[in-house]
Amino acid sequence: MKRCAAVGLVAFALIASAALASAQVPNPVLTGPVSGGTHGQAFGAMDPADLAEAGYIEREYFFEGTASSYDRVGTWTANGFWQAAPSGAASYRVRMLVRRPADANKFNGIVVVEWLNVTALAEGAADFSQMQEEILRRGYAWVGVGAQASGVNSAIGLKAWDPIRYGSLVHPGDRFSYDIFSQAAQAIEQPLGINPIGLPLKAVLATGRSQSAFRLITYINAIHPIAKLFDGFLVHSRGVTAAGLRAEQLAADTPVPIPTAAHLRTDLDVPVLDVQTEGDMTALRSHLTRQAPTALYRRWEIAGAAHAETPLWLVQVPPPLDFGPGCAFAVNAAPHHAVVKAALRALTEWVVSGITPPQSDEIQLSNPTAVPAAIVRDQFGNALGGIRLPELEVPTATIDGRINSPAVPPPPGGQNFCFLFGGTVPFSDSTLDTLYRNHGAFVSRFNRAVGAIVQQGFWLEPEGDQARGAAAHSKIGK
Repeated sequence: MKRCAAVGLVAFALIASAALASAQVPNPVLTGPVSGGTHGQAFGAMDPADLAEAGYIEREYFFEGTASSYDRVGTWTANGFWQAAPSGAASYRVRMLVRRPADANKFNGIVVVEWLNVTALAEGAADFSQMQEEILRRGYAWVGVGAQASGVNSAIGLKAWDPIRYGSLVHPGDRFSYDIFSQAAQAIEQPLGINPIGLPLKAVLATGRSQSAFRLITYINAIHPIAKLFDGFLVHSRGVTAAGLRAEQLAADTPVPIPTAAHLRTDLDVPVLDVQTEGDMTALRSHLTRQAPTALYRRWEIAGAAHAETPLWLVQVPPPLDFGPGCAFAVNAAPHHAVVKAALRALTEWVVSGITPPQSDEIQLSNPTAVPAAIVRDQFGNALGGIRLPELEVPTATIDGRINSPAVPPPPGGQNFCFLFGGTVPFSDSTLDTLYRNHGAFVSRFNRAVGAIVQQGFWLEPEGDQARGAAAHSKIGK
């Protein structure tokens, strides 16, 4: 297939010939577009008006075949040089959700394949939710793949949500998820029969956030060397551990768990951009996975951002802040999504044009062995180091990724993810008056910080414009 090859340390050449099927990965059978059902739409469907405004179409397909599970070959260590071999097989039938430009001339040739997140026991497009504006304005195609069993089989999964539409789906367990994900890519790159994209491709990127990133670490280290289907990976908010080969969700493989603090292997043949937040380091201890940049690996660390958030361009009250699902503190308000959009752009340029993105500074730690990690903070409680959001450089609040907690326990059988939501504490009026003598002074400083992060490549200009507009219309300094 097409592949970006390293030339020296930094350059790549995109092979423009048609993609060749991976000999190691079967091509599944696609059916669809799927329609009907109790709800008359796909689970997680976009609003038709939003699709029409963006000039996009959405289609859902089922794909099926026989998937392999994998077992380890040899001893796995934290260096990420992991070998695996097929060890079993099972039939499956799952879904992919496809969004692409309606006008072929607006397609940029890049397909973003997202490993849908199932931590909440239903399929969620955790990365699309943050990348959406960049995907739609730049003409990407996006495919959400239901690779894990919980999304199909749980009490709130697809079959329970709409038994008429999804009753025929079959998922044999997460040990088959890696090959299911590979087969989805195979169907996109070398379709047999139904072509889910239907447009010429330049590159296919894989992305996954949170639990899906845990899976991508194992996929990159152990499965990608076999399958070789993706042209680049965006790993977003991984934790200290990688997902198991045979366990469900985030459970550990038994009797020997996957090595903790695993690095990505350094003999990568495609680019990997690893995006981590301050909250990933406190709640998930991802700082223990730090590794040096290479010709095909870069890491971005976002100071002030949490694993999950309710984003604002700047914090001011009123309006009241969001306390999430009954959290003790207002949840993190950092515009985490702006960095993720820039990361998608950076990975695309890396893969297609050989433009290597920057390596961010590390978030400063005072005690890396503490649980949670002890982060060096300024006089306002905001983290030092890392990617410098304007909201930290010109602060109106303490915005951090520290572990939040539930104010009240969740209902029986329910889940509460407050520990992932970080916190936001607005400054008092007197503190704001001390920091910013007038509105113009605040806006000027904030705009300079926006210009810096855009110039560094960690934000894109459209997000910079939105942040500048929010500052101009704010009451800070008035």
